[in-house]
Amino acid sequence: MKFLFLLLTFLVFSANSFANYDTALRRSNGLLRFLTEQQGVRNLALASVIGKRCDRYMIEREKAPCRAAVKKMIALLDYDIIFSHDKLRSPHPRAEESWTPSSFVFVAFKSNLLVLLNSPKTGQYLNDLNQRLYAYLVNRAERPNIWAITQSYYKTPYMTALVMATLFQDTSIMKLHLAYLDTAGTRGNESFQKNKEWLGHVIDTINMVLDNSEEHYRELFYPPEIVKHLNRNIYHFYVPLFLAMSLEQEGATKDMAYAASLMLTLTYEFLTSAKDYRYLYADPERLDPVKDLWDIKDIYGGYCGSNYGVRGARFNQNFEIIRESFGRSTEDTVQLLLRH
Repeated sequence: MKFLFLLLTFLVFSANSFANYDTALRRSNGLLRFLTEQQGVRNLALASVIGKRCDRYMIEREKAPCRAAVKKMIALLDYDIIFSHDKLRSPHPRAEESWTPSSFVFVAFKSNLLVLLNSPKTGQYLNDLNQRLYAYLVNRAERPNIWAITQSYYKTPYMTALVMATLFQDTSIMKLHLAYLDTAGTRGNESFQKNKEWLGHVIDTINMVLDNSEEHYRELFYPPEIVKHLNRNIYHFYVPLFLAMSLEQEGATKDMAYAASLMLTLTYEFLTSAKDYRYLYADPERLDPVKDLWDIKDIYGGYCGSNYGVRGARFNQNFEIIRESFGRSTEDTVQLLLRH
């Protein structure tokens, strides 16, 4: 563990030391390569970074249970890291690859993804879902609800959350979890390739939904009993939802299952809000309600998903209050979110 902290300390130092830009960049990029290629060290590093938020925001008696839930959550993530090279932006043409926080892409729930893509049932579900979405787009049908459609196939809220979090963890046109399978050369049974194609078609159809009303988008993609300000980035809701449910099944209390999945969302949003690694262990003092609006929306989506996973629709914080609060103080806002 001491070795890990030395590595992370060096990462923070080198990533922010630009007196000799090329040397610092090569060192930090080399360290990032090491961390991403060594799963055991990588998991410890991730637990350390997320656990820091437990220490910062939880009351004393809850810090250790929160960190313990974070460790369980990392195992449940079943993740790998890839780098979205089209996002790389380096102002220094002499530098090697510049791996900024926005270049990191987590591919999660690998085992679940393979199981679902190898199942003939997944093809039936995706075909039906795509047809209903397309009928809505061409005004041949009323607006469907994707959570309800998924639950009609997978029955329980837990399995519905698993499917939504796994299959729709990236709904951008890049479909990074599918690109990951291609890059890794992953093969499956006779259903695998066809299901991959169907999933790609569904994500393409989702990206054709251009309705600017977030209320309509919420009614389309989220559980109907949630009347909250939720945006197009549905994975910011469904990944924390599934993790919170899974943590509770693993024996975590509702509060710790919620807190750990919220800390994951906070860590990701804070870290990727900067172009360097200043927020690896620190957090911004505030978020601009205008400039950082999408970060705030994504955090609020994680707040709703994590709560829904363990409390149903019984949570109260209003989006506008959270947005305005972030403009004053990040710490005070996180305390609001922790009160549900």
